[in-house]
Amino acid sequence: MKRLIGITLRKNLKNSEKPKKRVFSRKVIVFTFFLILIISGLQAQERRLNADTIPVIQNRADSLKTLPAAQDSLSVNDTIPKSTFETTVKYFAEDSIITKTRTNVTYLYGNAYIEYGDIKLTAERIIIDRNKNELHAMGVQDSLGVWEGRPIFQDGGDRFETEEIRYNFVTQRARISGVAAEQPDGYLRGEVVKRNPDQSAYIKNGRYTPCLDDPNATTYIKAKKIKIIPGKSVITGPFLLYIGDIPTPLGLPFGFFPDTQEATSGILFPKYGDEQRRGLYLRDGGYYQVWSDKLHTALTGDIYSKGSWALNMRNVYKVRYKYSGQLQLSYNRNQTPAYETDGLDSKDFWLTWSHRPESLGRNSRFSAQVNVGTSTYNQNNLNLNNFQSNVRSEFRSNLSYSGTIPGTPFSYSVSGRHSQNIQTNIIDVSLPEFNMSMNRIFPLKRMEPEILKKLSVGWDVNLSNRVTNIVRAPSASYDISNRAEETDTISVGFDTLGELLDNAQNGARMRIPISTGFPILNNLNVSPSFNVEQLWYLKELDYTFIESENAVRIDTLNGFSAATTYSAGVSIGTQLYGTFTNSNPYSKVEAIRHTMTPGISFSYRPDYSQSQYGFYKEVQTDTTDGGRYQLLSIYDGFLYGSPGLGESASLSFNVSNKIEMKVRSDTAKSENKSILDNLSLSGSYNFLADSFALSTISINARTTLFNRKLSVNAGGTLDPYTYSATSSENSTLQRRDIYAWKSGQGIGRLTSARLSLSTNLNSKASSSPNANTRSINNNPMGLGSGYIDDQEGEYGSMNAGGQLSSTMAQYFYDPNAYVDISIPWNVRMSFDYSYSWNPSSGTRTRKSVKMYGQVALTPKWDVTFNSGYDFDAKEPTQTSIGIFRDLGCWQMNASWIPFGVYTSYSIDIQIKASALKDLKLSRRRTQFDN
Repeated sequence: MKRLIGITLRKNLKNSEKPKKRVFSRKVIVFTFFLILIISGLQAQERRLNADTIPVIQNRADSLKTLPAAQDSLSVNDTIPKSTFETTVKYFAEDSIITKTRTNVTYLYGNAYIEYGDIKLTAERIIIDRNKNELHAMGVQDSLGVWEGRPIFQDGGDRFETEEIRYNFVTQRARISGVAAEQPDGYLRGEVVKRNPDQSAYIKNGRYTPCLDDPNATTYIKAKKIKIIPGKSVITGPFLLYIGDIPTPLGLPFGFFPDTQEATSGILFPKYGDEQRRGLYLRDGGYYQVWSDKLHTALTGDIYSKGSWALNMRNVYKVRYKYSGQLQLSYNRNQTPAYETDGLDSKDFWLTWSHRPESLGRNSRFSAQVNVGTSTYNQNNLNLNNFQSNVRSEFRSNLSYSGTIPGTPFSYSVSGRHSQNIQTNIIDVSLPEFNMSMNRIFPLKRMEPEILKKLSVGWDVNLSNRVTNIVRAPSASYDISNRAEETDTISVGFDTLGELLDNAQNGARMRIPISTGFPILNNLNVSPSFNVEQLWYLKELDYTFIESENAVRIDTLNGFSAATTYSAGVSIGTQLYGTFTNSNPYSKVEAIRHTMTPGISFSYRPDYSQSQYGFYKEVQTDTTDGGRYQLLSIYDGFLYGSPGLGESASLSFNVSNKIEMKVRSDTAKSENKSILDNLSLSGSYNFLADSFALSTISINARTTLFNRKLSVNAGGTLDPYTYSATSSENSTLQRRDIYAWKSGQGIGRLTSARLSLSTNLNSKASSSPNANTRSINNNPMGLGSGYIDDQEGEYGSMNAGGQLSSTMAQYFYDPNAYVDISIPWNVRMSFDYSYSWNPSSGTRTRKSVKMYGQVALTPKWDVTFNSGYDFDAKEPTQTSIGIFRDLGCWQMNASWIPFGVYTSYSIDIQIKASALKDLKLSRRRTQFDN
């Protein structure tokens, strides 16, 4: 049984011996410093024996208790100064621990082990020579000459392997042979390391292998002499890059590298190349500024020989346990000389901001996801790392601050939303939006009967201001004298700000829902409800008929205006089950169950067009037949709409169905398999409507096939009324208040339908239809969150080199940056079909196929692809292909867009280690080279 011996060390520290700040990443130097304490402690606790023979201590713990203490300067009886410290050393040896008192040497044999706080040292043999003041740790060779038990040093999570260690605890010098230390991106080896008292070190024949999976890789950087000053710098003599154990011309006569675990400010060296249309270029050059450990900034620029240029500013920030985020602002000026036949002339900017709160347990939180810029930015600036941003037509932004009021049922939120379509140039901005709501309360929960106990009251209010640059043409059935006849857009700029604000919509809505519930006949759930709603606006409309123009003039009257409405209703719901049990004992199907969930609800709303409410005005709209009059709302087209026109007593109905099957498996257990996940039907009937009382019928279905590998979604809308021609000369169809089955047109006309088939197939496909693999970008059709990885010490880096660069968003967005080659193949496919019909435009259909996935041709070759086909346009959708090749310490990434506006390709062969990621061969061709 292993037993650890504990020793308490006390040692006086001189100023020169006080431990310095440890920032040196190569922990071998620090390891030798702690060995001083270990050896000194062992010396302080030595026990003298009178016999000159070499005793073998069988019970180490008892022997240490009975032997007299050595009378040295560190005797436990000495007074300990205030500047000393205490610690405990534990040591163990499987074979034996022997002390030769005559030679003053201690031997630890057989898997010797020393533990000092977080420091651990293991070796087959450890020798402590007090005459020479040395510690010597080594391994041994077996009969075949194979080394066993070589020294292994561990400090926390870091682990170092060595061949031999010698340390003098008086001079504080060490000689370490064959050091092998694992670094974040590879291995560092040294043939001989000499360590000085000031913790500086000299390494002979040092070698850095940028390969974590192969420490003996043939790609490495080698230098004969290396000097290390912990926390400051690493200075080398001549060094070369070796590839395949063959030296290359890539090297320098000397090297000077900062050695610190903290991010530092410095110059970002640019990339160079050539484009056909913009000329020679220098890209991504600039300066990296570290303001603090909470904020980093990178300011970079691009310049082209034909006049184009760009500026980029990226900020990354993080306050631990509070929030983190990044802010990026880009401005691009593309221009070429006037004599160019296909010249460029554009000014574009783009702003991206993501902010994520980490305020768990707090009463409020703020979050942001902003994507805004000029409509031509993504078209003029191809991003090979995030190609989806170039083909995306709509971008959205959202700002939100929300919280709760402690001790109350109230919560609130203030937000702003932005939507931008770069194809239609339509911009919608909702700013601000305010919401306050109260959780449902049960004021009579202590009362009986059940209907009073479950009585609940809620409350919420919404305020919004929406600005849009689209001016829509009126869709009224009458002529308007002072409104645009066609839909138009307002250009966005400071000079049109007043026009945009005049086109804004704003208002507020307050709702008070009151409801309760109780069962009847054991299986029916009844839920009565009463709702009060109030609309608040800062204007209303006034209508005047202009007889000379045979049109209506609409005027806007500024001032506060409110409308209060109410409605009441009751709903009844239940669930019905039907089960078929198979009596055949040899059949795999044990039973089939059908679950039906029907529901009906009745609601009543008064006619708010009556004059007593004042929400509608009866206005003459033309001079036909002596004048035709219509009821027009004073809130027509407003943000929250108008109170309902006409009295309504409506009965709504819906029914959903689910069919499951219990199947015997090869084991003793039975499995439940879904035949039909959902089949639902819904509609309503208004008893007080003077025409078209029955609404359209909505039908939806969802299921999975082939062991849940194929998902099927379908839906449609059925119009139950008759459509017939207006006259024998006019073939235009018109809807009539006659049910279709009465005029021989079946149960109705299908006005819209949709069908979607999707599958996710791979060689290790899950039975779950929602199974997702990480081999492809988690959001292959989107932009990604923009949030930064939260690993300590890795947030915020945008440097072209160094350990922190691996967290830059460009790597997250690159679909080829992470490839799981353990999956031989993975394919996601979808088919979408849509159908619509109306009397004026007739039938329209749309069919498309989308496919994206990954195929591993060999364990080290991988191909990713994203494509599709539009059957209506009769052409493929935008296609991209990516190729990945694992080359050991190296890797190859290639991307190709074979056709379309963004036809381009890129090939990069580079070392995997992030610290050397600029050591690569690249070949690119963008859309500006076409």
